[in-house]
Amino acid sequence: MFRGCEVIIFVCLMLKLPYFLASGVTLLLGWTAVALGLNMNITWTIHQSGGPLYDDFFIHFSWLAEWALIFLSVTIALIVDWKRALFMGGILGIQALIVAAIKQGLNAPRPIEINHHWVRLIPHLQIHHWQAFPSGHTAVAFFTMGWLSLNYPKSYKHSWAVGLFLFIVAAGIGYSRMYLGQHSLIDVCAGASIALIFLFIAQYLGNKWRIHE
Repeated sequence: MFRGCEVIIFVCLMLKLPYFLASGVTLLLGWTAVALGLNMNITWTIHQSGGPLYDDFFIHFSWLAEWALIFLSVTIALIVDWKRALFMGGILGIQALIVAAIKQGLNAPRPIEINHHWVRLIPHLQIHHWQAFPSGHTAVAFFTMGWLSLNYPKSYKHSWAVGLFLFIVAAGIGYSRMYLGQHSLIDVCAGASIALIFLFIAQYLGNKWRIHE
């Protein structure tokens, strides 16, 4: 009972941080929309918006979650505290393996398999057909940006602005996956939720085991 209360208090404290507060509110809205049956409606609306200029931007922006964000977060974390960086990097690796296993196990259809008539063919973009759930790019983005927010020194100013900026980057990756027709809203919400859960676990255990001290 005591440990349960301890965990609840810890989660509440984490949610007070700007990055996690913004992420939590956004995910609450996203899952509510999914529960109301708006998953594909919102997905198609986002996918059908924009034009050639936005297509090129979101293709390159989405690529950030493949290696750039990981490299950036690991580099900064190693500079701040190498022991903590190795621990968090290991958690990110475990997250990646679990996301890959879920994708392989469920083999959920991507938007083009749900309704190919609604999918735009964007130049220089390969549309994937299966292993949609959850979004791996979104999971990486939300974990790495949350990791960076946790590494931001408490003594520095503008923590709210930095936290919100990092959230916008993470949310932007999720948005880009729907815009490019690679994922639906539920895939993106699942990827972000998994990342936050792993961040909470990593931060909690890191504090408990005194790795983050």
